[in-house]
Amino acid sequence: MRWSVVRLIAKREVRDQLRDRRTLFLILGLPVLMYPLFVGVGLMFAAALKEKKFVIGVAGAEHLPQPRPDLTPAIGGPGGALDAARAYPPFLTAQGQIEPRYSGSDNPIDPPLRVVQVPSGTDDELKARLVAREADAIIVIDPGTAAQLEAGKRPAVRVLGRDGEENSKLAGQRVTAALNRWAGDVRATRFARAGFPPDFDRPVEVRDPQSEKSPERKAADELRDQLVKVIPFLLVMWMLTGAIYPAIDMTAGEKERGTMETLLISPAERTEIVFGKFFAVATFAFGTGLWNVILMAIAVASAPLLAPGIFGGGLVSLPGLVACTLGALPLALFFAALALALGVFARSTKEGNYYMVPLFFIVLPLGYLSMTPGIELNGMNRWIPISNALMVQQRLLSVRPDAFPWEHIPIVVAVLAASVGVALYAAVYQFHRESVLFREAQTGGAKWSLFGKK
Repeated sequence: MRWSVVRLIAKREVRDQLRDRRTLFLILGLPVLMYPLFVGVGLMFAAALKEKKFVIGVAGAEHLPQPRPDLTPAIGGPGGALDAARAYPPFLTAQGQIEPRYSGSDNPIDPPLRVVQVPSGTDDELKARLVAREADAIIVIDPGTAAQLEAGKRPAVRVLGRDGEENSKLAGQRVTAALNRWAGDVRATRFARAGFPPDFDRPVEVRDPQSEKSPERKAADELRDQLVKVIPFLLVMWMLTGAIYPAIDMTAGEKERGTMETLLISPAERTEIVFGKFFAVATFAFGTGLWNVILMAIAVASAPLLAPGIFGGGLVSLPGLVACTLGALPLALFFAALALALGVFARSTKEGNYYMVPLFFIVLPLGYLSMTPGIELNGMNRWIPISNALMVQQRLLSVRPDAFPWEHIPIVVAVLAASVGVALYAAVYQFHRESVLFREAQTGGAKWSLFGKK
């Protein structure tokens, strides 16, 4: 095989594709439009969350423990004083809102809670108010709740919501968390009244890695975990898209235009033609992935809510992002060879698009497998094509103190190399079959398949 001929064919194919406006728009132009749209929608979503408020109705607020100006409310924690006359902590402020120490959230973008007083009534009457959207959730305080607390009993506080409605569900979760925090302080008060320390029911203090982090840091960790999984997945999907359209145009498109015969009577061997097209398609596939990585980095860095410290600040490793992009090259080669093998079998570009659809049904589950929570590269999944490469890319992006799993890399490289070899062999084999290259000229009732004439 003459590599000078392969390079000549590859350059010719790349030049032809650069002249095709439709291909350039799908590969280069569409992402330019999509990422600003994603950023804009994300900022609008964040702004909408900031402006949104959950309306919480309280029925029977007068039955809650009332503030005692002459006594200090109990605050849970190991530093509370033992005071037999200490009052139970109020759940609502003097303005009728939930105490800030109870209504707070670990998520900085969670909407605030606004409390409205609703008349007491039956559950059906309160649910009718929910249906009328007077509130997203209603706290029901039964009569005698404060008296039962004072008597050492265990009163029930109920939360009602709209079934099947997400806002009501989220509001119910928020107000339930607030009530649980208040119940913790009530328990501490009861312990203090009995002469026990407020943390009597917690004989052992358990400190987990997340407990000492600020809400902002927790949100940053969640964002980092999502980026580590999403970036390789998007990179692979864009590379697959970048391989499909040029491959169809270089194979089925050549048949439609009638230029395939001209190419076949040239001095180039068919294997050289396939390799030239293969490198051209791989160039577009990898170029599409690289272009989208650049656009993703710009889009993320331009978002004021996410920009601080996105690179170099512990979220995503910038050298790891570069290594992740370079590590996608074997996948670009694999997609190029596979798309060529399917494209050369098609009679037309329309039929070629039909043949490419199964590629997405194969790549998507393998991509989703790599995004399974907690999954990492090990002795089993390193043999799974595409998934193993995605897990390597995720590990390259991660900012972690443990050693990189170099012991799995030879197997991953070998699996990807074998996959590229098999797909490329299939493309060369298809290109040597006259019955495939000139299918439109065949007549009769012969049946055709990717593996030969039946």
